Amino acid sequence: MKHERRNKGQVMILSVLLISSAVLAASSLAGSLVLFQLKRTAGAEDSARAIFAADAGMEHALYTRFVTPGACDVNPIEPGDDFFTFKNEDIPVSYIVKFDAECKSAQSLGLSNRTARAFEIGLDGLCAFGGQSSNCPVATTTPE
Repeated sequence: MKHERRNKGQVMILSVLLISSAVLAASSLAGSLVLFQLKRTAGAEDSARAIFAADAGMEHALYTRFVTPGACDVNPIEPGDDFFTFKNEDIPVSYIVKFDAECKSAQSLGLSNRTARAFEIGLDGLCAFGGQSSNCPVATTTPE
């Protein structure tokens, strides 16, 4: 009889250890899933900031190309020159604008933390709409 009582205590300890390890595994899995979701949420915020920065870079490229004479002689913005901060946050968000050699297209790269988003625009066809700016090349006609 004494031998059976001692075995019952061992079974109880083993069952408590088994149940506690299952609970620990389940809570670790739940914690890692929550952490993954939090990282994805932060990534979405950085992505939105980077898209808005790239859009601001496109606006700057259009302004520079059609308002500033000789804009395509140099790249107007170098990395690190143009930073701005969103309201109530201390996260630096920047954009970089590059024109191609013929000034027929511009690329804008928006950066936020480790997230980057880019836009590209073709500038060739904008002058065809008329009234865009005085910096559009004037088409010359030759008399026949």
